[in-house]
Amino acid sequence: MSFKWDSIKKPVFVLAPMANITTLPFRSICSEMGADIVYTPMLSSNAIVYNKEKTLKIAMSLPQEESKTIVQLFGYDSDLLAKAANIVQGGLKPAGIDINMGCPAPKITGNECGSALLKDVNKAVELIKLIRSKFDGQLSVKLRLGWSEFDIIELVKNLETIGINSISVHGRTAKQGYRGNANWEAINIIADKVKIPVIGNGDIKTWQEAYQRLDHSHLAGVMIGRAALGNPWIFQEIKEKKSLVISRNEIADLIMLQSKRYIDFVGEKIAMREMRKHLGWYIKNFDGASEIRKKAMQITSYNDLLDLLSMLKSN
Repeated sequence: MSFKWDSIKKPVFVLAPMANITTLPFRSICSEMGADIVYTPMLSSNAIVYNKEKTLKIAMSLPQEESKTIVQLFGYDSDLLAKAANIVQGGLKPAGIDINMGCPAPKITGNECGSALLKDVNKAVELIKLIRSKFDGQLSVKLRLGWSEFDIIELVKNLETIGINSISVHGRTAKQGYRGNANWEAINIIADKVKIPVIGNGDIKTWQEAYQRLDHSHLAGVMIGRAALGNPWIFQEIKEKKSLVISRNEIADLIMLQSKRYIDFVGEKIAMREMRKHLGWYIKNFDGASEIRKKAMQITSYNDLLDLLSMLKSN
């Protein structure tokens, strides 16, 4: 049974949407490690409407994961976003749909998508209102603090009034990108202003920080992104409230599991290419990591991966 935003057991710990990263192989592992809710990479509403089969594949889940998967969409046209939301809901049966109003990447904002929607609050409200009127599933929105300054409180209040089920807030403005520190004071101010669940996002690197951000706040949970790269165990650490010592053999076994899921997902050739970046994250803190990483960046086949894992275990 899918979770419901209005009756979630707080706090929730969430895997953030990350482009080309939180597809089925990695997302399913984070889910099994303890993530309560997992987000897909953001998908173009245009691509879903006009190239459904290829685009929906990116958001596919394992059966046991569907009930806590949120599919994130981006776009600039409310009709297309609503159509895409209904296509996804009908085809994949995720727990909910999220509208991206936070991505600061120039290729997204240049098309008036992502955090570019924060430039005009009235336009953003109308866009979400129209989507809400045409989509009856769970609908959430992911935001930044604003385009160039912290100015989204009225927007957030309006989103609640419209009937949005939840929001997540990255504690930086769009102009900041990923520079500086996330502003958790601003995130907490937002959480104090609405009754719907608010998920905080930004700079959480350890299980201790996850709980520290929840202390003395009205947040429903926290979202983890970059800290999970090469370390999906962070969700297990959060749930068990303790640090884990992960052996090379355990890392090698997890790499093997993720790689097999990738091969099942997209085939060996693409899977090995996609795994290269994950391998870099998994081995970044190893002694002799530079030599192993060099080999990792050259793998093209499953046999290459087996050789790399043998090298990993023997070092």
